[in-house]
Amino acid sequence: MRSPKEGYLARSPGGPNGRLTWAPVVLVVEDDPGSAALLADLLGDDGYTVWTLATALGVQGEIRRLRPHVIVLDLGLPYRSGAALLADLKADPDTAPIPVIVVSALLEALPPERAALAAALLAKPFDVAELLAAVHAAGSLTLAQLCRCAGRAAPRPFLN
Repeated sequence: MRSPKEGYLARSPGGPNGRLTWAPVVLVVEDDPGSAALLADLLGDDGYTVWTLATALGVQGEIRRLRPHVIVLDLGLPYRSGAALLADLKADPDTAPIPVIVVSALLEALPPERAALAAALLAKPFDVAELLAAVHAAGSLTLAQLCRCAGRAAPRPFLN
């Protein structure tokens, strides 16, 4: 696994006294090193903390550890297909709420019932603006998701 450049908390370059600021986490599951590096660089430059995995094996354990806000998934992975991983992620109550963006040259091979599980489908080669828009839209966070990322319980609603 490739670790993020700045971890879960990213140093704000313009922040007062170099204060730490929070950055959303994106997990990229991509077996091609060049594609994984490109995705990590694009998303990292856009303010996300990015982790990459080169195989679908062990992804669910890493998701529980990293608590990503969005997963970017290739379909053509070694040992286990991205389509099978997508179905498993959406069948698991712990990972089902995490949006999955499929970025693959194999979109036509994805069965419609599995394609419906993805937050977005982008064909390779992808348009950078479309990728960033899809990740931004999928990663729009609720307060409960922010608390989950921080390992805290969501606050109870205020009642009059």
